[in-house]
Amino acid sequence: MSDQPAPVLDVLPRGTAMLLKVAAVIALAAAVVGTVARGRVSSVFGGIAVAVIVAAPLLRVAMLGVRWLRIGDRRFAAAAAGFLLVTAAGALLALL
Repeated sequence: MSDQPAPVLDVLPRGTAMLLKVAAVIALAAAVVGTVARGRVSSVFGGIAVAVIVAAPLLRVAMLGVRWLRIGDRRFAAAAAGFLLVTAAGALLALL
């Protein structure tokens, strides 16, 4: 046995697990409707499914960034903010 203390694990922000479960259910339901429906309804629900699949991880990163900022870990908070800014810049460039 080692005399070293066990590493401290970062606890997930409250609500993260529920957010991911709800996002998965919404994405699945929208994908099923998008697959079964026809025409405009299919396109709208397919878009909703894709949007939820893209937004859920970004929301998780935002929640972690806020948590890291609250506990004083500025390096990880800055990394989360930088990742979100790069993602937003990429999305804006894709719209051009």
